[in-house]
Amino acid sequence: MLWDELIGQAPAKGYLRTTLTTKRLAHGYLFSGPTGVGKRSAAYAFAQAAMCHAPAEPDTPCGACKSCRWFAGRKGAQIEHPDVISLLTFSKGKGGGDSHTRTEKRVGDQDPIIKLETVQYVCEQLHRSPMAGAKRVVIVPEAQRLCRGQAEPANAFLKTLEEPPAASLIILTSSQPEGLLDTIVSRVQTVQFKRLSSTEVGAGLTRRWPGMEANDVKLAAALADGSIGRALDLVGGDLKIWRAAMITGLEKFNAQTFLQFGANLWKLAETEGTRLFEKDKDEQAEDSGGDGEDEELSAQEEEGAAKTVVGWKRHAFTRMLALCEVCFRDGLVSAASGTNATVPLLQPDRPDFARAMGVKFGAEGCEKALRALREALLAARLYVRGDIIARALAGRLRDALANG
Repeated sequence: MLWDELIGQAPAKGYLRTTLTTKRLAHGYLFSGPTGVGKRSAAYAFAQAAMCHAPAEPDTPCGACKSCRWFAGRKGAQIEHPDVISLLTFSKGKGGGDSHTRTEKRVGDQDPIIKLETVQYVCEQLHRSPMAGAKRVVIVPEAQRLCRGQAEPANAFLKTLEEPPAASLIILTSSQPEGLLDTIVSRVQTVQFKRLSSTEVGAGLTRRWPGMEANDVKLAAALADGSIGRALDLVGGDLKIWRAAMITGLEKFNAQTFLQFGANLWKLAETEGTRLFEKDKDEQAEDSGGDGEDEELSAQEEEGAAKTVVGWKRHAFTRMLALCEVCFRDGLVSAASGTNATVPLLQPDRPDFARAMGVKFGAEGCEKALRALREALLAARLYVRGDIIARALAGRLRDALANG
């Protein structure tokens, strides 16, 4: 069953299925929630159900009609359905004697903004009549990018939302809905997606990698903060190596070695980023379809990597900062709980390390470190140089030492 493949999110799925059953589809929807929890998968499922030619039930596509077969052949954001408008790729047609259709990227998942020409293209396509069914559909991933930089893209899209074509279905997804214009949000139906439980994240990992060891599933789920996408990031990026490096670095961290910690942190990010870049190139060469998978199956989040070696280094760096954050959160819990040995930890297999962090930094120091790490993550997302961030972070962590 299509909806059963979407892990968790029962309220959101219930609302969408009711909308389909009652045939009260709005022209526009905003799927809002954290990164990597299934918003985009739900968007494609909703679109498939709405566009099915012969649904057995109003909320469930048949899976056999031509429209459903097009959806079944989808690879990431690339889909051959003539009535699904793709932001991520577009065909420029044949030319120069080339017998193949040339496909170019219009906007990628990690591009910081959605440009005006992309919006104009989408709006033009939406106003065309459907070619194979009753609707034309566009899915806009991380739609807050419409509102970054100049106002023209957002205003151009707003005009289409204010006077949408009768046969259109517009689905926006966003992990930062506060970045959207209020006028855009007010013209769509908001569907809220929540963080997943550790059990649900574990189920997603097991579905993707059935042979994954139970202990690895449990650890990745605990570190994922309710996001299957983040769990897959950690596992795909070699969680064991990254976590071991962070724990070893923090165990050796003191007022004399803090600069070495910062240098090693960025050096590892460079090494791992280069490795992931080469791996991604090899995978693209093997499979030319699509510009990325669904968000919960993606090894990239918006703050992660553009498909460049520099972007992959930043992607690895932000994941390592997130692992450091986990270490300090456990240290804070341990320091605040004192002798209570039953407190829940994000790394339940390392209670000794959590206690050591609590002693070394103290509760106040762990709080300072967490603030420093959040600022470092923000700086990375703003494209500040990683080596500068690592040095500054090391200094802030030194200041957070209990005896500092």
